[in-house]
Amino acid sequence: MRKVLLTTTALFALGGISAATADVNISGKLIQRYNQWSDDDVSAQGANNSSFSRDLQLWITSSATLDNGMTVGGNIRLRGQGVGTPDDRNYVVLGGDFGSVTWGTTWAPIYSNSVGFNWMDDINQGGEYEGGSVGGTATTDDGATRGRLFTNTYTSTSGKAQKVIYTTPSINGLKLSASFADAGATSKGDHTSLAAVYSNGPVKVYIASEDADAANADAASADTELREYGVQYSGDFGRVWALAKSDSNTTNAGNETSNQEGTQIGLAYNLADNLTGVAYFTSADENASLSDNTDDEYSATALGLDYAVGGGLHMSVMHTTFDYTDATNATATNGEGSNDGSATRIQMTLKF
Repeated sequence: MRKVLLTTTALFALGGISAATADVNISGKLIQRYNQWSDDDVSAQGANNSSFSRDLQLWITSSATLDNGMTVGGNIRLRGQGVGTPDDRNYVVLGGDFGSVTWGTTWAPIYSNSVGFNWMDDINQGGEYEGGSVGGTATTDDGATRGRLFTNTYTSTSGKAQKVIYTTPSINGLKLSASFADAGATSKGDHTSLAAVYSNGPVKVYIASEDADAANADAASADTELREYGVQYSGDFGRVWALAKSDSNTTNAGNETSNQEGTQIGLAYNLADNLTGVAYFTSADENASLSDNTDDEYSATALGLDYAVGGGLHMSVMHTTFDYTDATNATATNGEGSNDGSATRIQMTLKF
């Protein structure tokens, strides 16, 4: 990371913050990946169950301390993954004795406070990787699309949509957060998220939620309720964690069309200098009788290693075995039915 003074133009854009107290930090990471998987799904002719992928993230952050003691920060992420639309983010943070206010495109408290591997990313893998027809292309009944079974610890309805977040100052280790994301002029499906986090030395405990209102008054339009509970113990050895989560959809007519529940337990351990290992187990099931996926189950076990080569370079590998049980469509067909297999990701990450 390197620091550079704000230019006059940048000062003007940020509202004239004094150059004597403001600075800009530039950091980022460049990722190259090789992905491989094998499962029971019927693949298209010619598919080889492997691929290369890449990811580039550039962060530009500013910070300043005002004369009254308040802090001001701006955060911009520019991202290109080689496919589709760039996944950029930007938000402003205002802090003080009152706590902090964040406004912009960023994660809701239910996700940013998670202890799950997808958020913590202990070995620089970019989150969980299932591969194949479970974690790859979303198809008809493979558990990879929203409204299906969870396939990782990602939990949010608003994602990185624009929102306002308020977080209290620490009160004997306890912090409370609340966020609001407007669904826009064409939908009433606004998003609200709440989190309570207690941290005391090596221990972190939290409970968080996010609710999305029904988009309209149509009987089939549904409210969504997300809940996540987690605990973590960390130290020089690494960390151990456990979390439980749920996702339910209830229509305006009062029908519960989805009720998914999932758990994850894991260990990240510092095996030697510059060498970190991780192991975790994820499981989920669908309980709503009106869901097409009723009684479906998903589980995955993952092992991974990360080696810090030096100069910001990390080499990592993750191997995952997974099992998806379709209660009503037991035979694996193209994108449907029960499915099991394994996936491996080899990754090089350069941080700067």
